[in-house]
Amino acid sequence: MREAARGAAAQPLNRELIRKTNRALLAWYAATARPLKIRERSDPYSVLVSEVMAQQTQISRVDQLATTFLARFPTLESLAAAETADVLVAWKGLGYNRRALALQRAAAAAVAAGGLPSNVDALMELPGIGPYTARAVTAIAFGGREIPVDVNIARIVARLVGADAPLSPREVQARANEFGAELADGEAGAWAQAAMDLASSTCRAAAPKCDECPLRDYCPSAGRTFAKVPRKGEPRTPFTSTARWLRGRLLDELREAGRAGVQVVGERGKHNEAAVAATINKMVSEGLAESLGGDRYRLPHRGD
Repeated sequence: MREAARGAAAQPLNRELIRKTNRALLAWYAATARPLKIRERSDPYSVLVSEVMAQQTQISRVDQLATTFLARFPTLESLAAAETADVLVAWKGLGYNRRALALQRAAAAAVAAGGLPSNVDALMELPGIGPYTARAVTAIAFGGREIPVDVNIARIVARLVGADAPLSPREVQARANEFGAELADGEAGAWAQAAMDLASSTCRAAAPKCDECPLRDYCPSAGRTFAKVPRKGEPRTPFTSTARWLRGRLLDELREAGRAGVQVVGERGKHNEAAVAATINKMVSEGLAESLGGDRYRLPHRGD
């Protein structure tokens, strides 16, 4: 019999119900967790690298590429001291390359401060480190009890508290932390990873598989049907026509060119010469490229 009643608004949950939910989720995770190497890492630096990589990249790709990246830059200090060009080369395959710049800048700031801080607020002061990444590093590497919340975990939390309408970021974090408060030290990271797996396999956005869910006896949303979000009727822009495609193409050219650089002129795919010039100049302003004069560019280097 379910131990929480359904309701139109998010339901207050008693501590015993939260503990039972936590135990059920962690037991399910222990039995079914995907075998990912990045989940075997618990030192703060490796966790930071893995979490930044996972922000906008599939976890399976991160699992492969994080190993290579950490072999190239095994410590916070080695990443901080590296040539930015080398960091961008090692980032190949992950996309959203500004994350690599932010990660290196965060490493440099942390080294200057004496190491990675162990609390959420201090971590969020580092370049490019937002609330989710800060809480993930704190939970996994430092035993923090605040649950890192992304869109998938937010869905799990909203359903566990019986919310019919979306919760605000502040509300969902507060409700997530109610579960975290009843965990032992070091369990919040596993809870978040378990929730991600559950969101991917069972507690899906439009069609949750409630009958297969390990939390069905404790979830006030169990058995409810959720309306699908209608897709926009406008056709999607082909990827080769996007600025992201052009930036990726230009960055690959810079990677292949090495220290000598490459001339960036003319068209690229469906992007005319003006668009190419504007894009490479923007990449220079962001720190992703360095101008050598004229139309020649390379990845950023500290010296000639």
